[in-house]
Amino acid sequence: MKVPKRIAEIIDDIEDQYLEEDRYNRPWIIGFSGGKDSTVLLMLTWLAMQKAREEGHELNRTVYVVCNDTMVENPIIEEYISDVLAKIQNAAREQELPISVHTTTPEIEDTFWCCVIGKGYPVPNNAFRFCTEKMKIKPTSTFITNQVDADGEAIVLVGTRLTESQARARSIKRHEIKGHRLSKHPLNPNTFTYAPIKELYLE
Repeated sequence: MKVPKRIAEIIDDIEDQYLEEDRYNRPWIIGFSGGKDSTVLLMLTWLAMQKAREEGHELNRTVYVVCNDTMVENPIIEEYISDVLAKIQNAAREQELPISVHTTTPEIEDTFWCCVIGKGYPVPNNAFRFCTEKMKIKPTSTFITNQVDADGEAIVLVGTRLTESQARARSIKRHEIKGHRLSKHPLNPNTFTYAPIKELYLE
């Protein structure tokens, strides 16, 4: 199957960044939700790593695929994601790719029922969305921090696109380092972000 030129260019860009000889071969972290953007990001990264190996390069950089379990997901969705993660890990092992799958969960005091019943928080709404911070962002940030502590620095691959929303576009532009692929992470020190699919759009 012929790969569209734009997709081939992104794969080449990811491969080039993966092979960059940076400090400690900084690990990559991909937040995986099972949605379209994170799935495309992981797939293109996978293809880039395969391409690099086919060209004779060693794959010395670990890629962590991190999925956040809020512990209040629809059981059907939860089962589907668990199955997908298992297949990702098995495929990486069979293909001998340095890809490691991890699932994060919120701390007990940050879980949905502890916040709503134990602390009296209102159910999340548009004006008060504690769940995003406590049940998604915080667990993932903890994982990133642990990798930074272990490896010195880390690079987070993000599946955001400029056309996704004006707010997303502003956020990407605000943290970009002109002339560089990597941007400073807005929350985690010694961490960078890389958004290889930011120019993609839905037709």
